[in-house]
Amino acid sequence: MLLVYGVSDQIELVGVDLAAANKKQMLSAVRTGIQPYISGVDFIELFAPGDGGPDVLVVDVPPSEMAPHFQYGWENKDKDRVTFNAPYRIKDDTSYMPEHQVARAYRERFARQDAADALLQACLRQTTETVLSESEGLSAWLVIAARLARQVPRMVPPPTQQEAKYTLHEAVGTARRIKGDFVGPAVLSEILSNSMSVGLRRWVDSSFLVPDRRIYGRDAMVELHHDGTVTVSAELSHGLPPDDGVPVNTQVLRIVVLEAVALADTFRRRLAADSSLDITATVATASTGNRLLPFGNGLGQFALMANTRRPHRLLPTSTELAPNADDTALRDRAHELASGLLHQFGIDLHH
Repeated sequence: MLLVYGVSDQIELVGVDLAAANKKQMLSAVRTGIQPYISGVDFIELFAPGDGGPDVLVVDVPPSEMAPHFQYGWENKDKDRVTFNAPYRIKDDTSYMPEHQVARAYRERFARQDAADALLQACLRQTTETVLSESEGLSAWLVIAARLARQVPRMVPPPTQQEAKYTLHEAVGTARRIKGDFVGPAVLSEILSNSMSVGLRRWVDSSFLVPDRRIYGRDAMVELHHDGTVTVSAELSHGLPPDDGVPVNTQVLRIVVLEAVALADTFRRRLAADSSLDITATVATASTGNRLLPFGNGLGQFALMANTRRPHRLLPTSTELAPNADDTALRDRAHELASGLLHQFGIDLHH
């Protein structure tokens, strides 16, 4: 939904004073006056051309999977009291949901969330089964799945092979540009050839699925589904000693998480999908009896990290990426995912 400030009720361009528009205050009103919070609200300033015409402010409010949203306010009647209601628009009129419409909207929201979560978990399971079936010896895999909260627009055609290849190339470049304190070289571009072979309603790049092209070293796989889903998996134990457990390269984990978040966002933009992204990351291993051992890069050499926990398994960690995420948001969401996994080893990335 677009809210345009500077147009009268008679559809005449009257303009607004952009210098006086307090966008911070408007965002604060969204945060404090609407529940659940609507993420991804964007402000677009349209300055007048050189002839001195009126300026316009456009507020882009993305569709939300969390509807119904309630508007909180104050009512002056006898005594001030807090009120809330769920407004909705019909053309130029604003109405408010009665109780039965609110109940139906909640049922629809919960059904959407359950269906989306089931599809995301199915992607994780399928990818995990694929990579573990190709594992040799004791190895841990980082498996990440990202899925759009809303479907790709019907008019958007499936991505071509060239588009898929460019998406991966662009995403690796984005991750390299924004990595900040994500220490270490790029991983996916060093492993994958970016050939993008055809799959079932998806494009696949892998270092191990085709035996004749297998590259012996660290394994990785990327899948770009036609519906906007992205899966990224990378082997975390390559080159590390087993040492009575399954080694996990924490530096590779962090870099691949960042590359996966950048890839999911880049692919979303290429498909013109105005939707948030639900992203889940987990560490999988075929061995349930061995502990996971965190390795870090100290003094130029990877070694088992001292004073850390050695769990048998890690719980998945999840985050949501807003539709208009900038570089800072991409980095923050990647940090949230990586921290969620590494905290289970007792590793605090801030220290």
